[in-house]
Amino acid sequence: MPIPVSALIGSPRRLVTAIVLFVALDLSVLVINLWLAEQMAQDAVAINLAGRQRMLSQQTTKALLLASQASSPAEFEAASGEFEAAFGLFDQTLTAFAEGGEARGGDGSPARLRRLEGEAARTVEAARKLVNPLALMLSDTRLQASERTRKAAAYMVRHNRDVLALMNSLTTVLERDSVRQATRLRAIQTGAFVLALANFLLIVFGMLRHFREVEGDSHRWRELARHDPLTGLSNRKGFTEAALAILTRAQMENAGGAVMMLDLDGFKPINDRYGHAMGDQILVRLADKLASAARATDVVARLGGDEFAILCPKLQGEDIEQFCSRLLTAVASAPADETPGCRLGGSIGIACYPQDGHSLEHLLNLADRAMYAAKNAGGHRWHIA
Repeated sequence: MPIPVSALIGSPRRLVTAIVLFVALDLSVLVINLWLAEQMAQDAVAINLAGRQRMLSQQTTKALLLASQASSPAEFEAASGEFEAAFGLFDQTLTAFAEGGEARGGDGSPARLRRLEGEAARTVEAARKLVNPLALMLSDTRLQASERTRKAAAYMVRHNRDVLALMNSLTTVLERDSVRQATRLRAIQTGAFVLALANFLLIVFGMLRHFREVEGDSHRWRELARHDPLTGLSNRKGFTEAALAILTRAQMENAGGAVMMLDLDGFKPINDRYGHAMGDQILVRLADKLASAARATDVVARLGGDEFAILCPKLQGEDIEQFCSRLLTAVASAPADETPGCRLGGSIGIACYPQDGHSLEHLLNLADRAMYAAKNAGGHRWHIA
């Protein structure tokens, strides 16, 4: 029988909440992954550009020296052009680092940089202060171009090591910050993943727990449906299912056995005189005695009222007589001192297989007629069909 989802989870609202939380956490892991990839990509660009700054600072110094030592206007113009390109890119990148904005990448495409903070920002600011006088020298119109160039070249040669050290420091700081940021983001990513996994496991184990509970309840209900609520013996449904299985196996193995119907003699006077509560107590006591008298392989059932049925696999011949004697002794001992003057007996009808066939309905009918024959003969005896 299919088990409804609502039974498995206890509360549909609880499941929906758990699933929404799981999806939210899963999406957060995805967003963090994308964010981490974007951050690392931006950090890689910044580190590459910081490395390029070292090259540009050297290229700027070299171009100024070539311009200051030029022997012809053409050489001066070529060196000046190289300087302007290198220093312009160097200064533009420093500004983008300091204020945030676009710089030109190594392939000429625009690269957007975040505004640096902390130690990296301080390093960039120191570099800007160091190269700012260079722009002032080159824009000083009081001097001739050649003199401005010589003065700027001398300045760059004097501070070349300082600029290079600052750019090296900037690269190192950016690499360290990138590793620290990646570690922090991965920790957040791991935390979100662990939460998502824990939530998923809670859903799974919660559903498994509810499934086991529902299965257990279902099993208990099935057992209740097959047992008599008063005596705990099998009821008609339970007896029929067990008997059909035993008879089918007996037919395949060509094995014998007996089906018995037992009806109590003298039970109605006990009910009339002492009440149904006392009658129920005697039925419960009798059920225990019948179960004790039966073998482990036998099926004992209360079909209703004071009528019982017993299926005894492989019970044949003289064993039937001994077994019925035990049953009648058990019946007679069921009443106690609470019911003086009342005797209890039992009439047993027996049908045997394979002699009487393997049809349960037919065997029960034969046993029922044999039981009435025993009752009509005076009761408290057995009769074989």
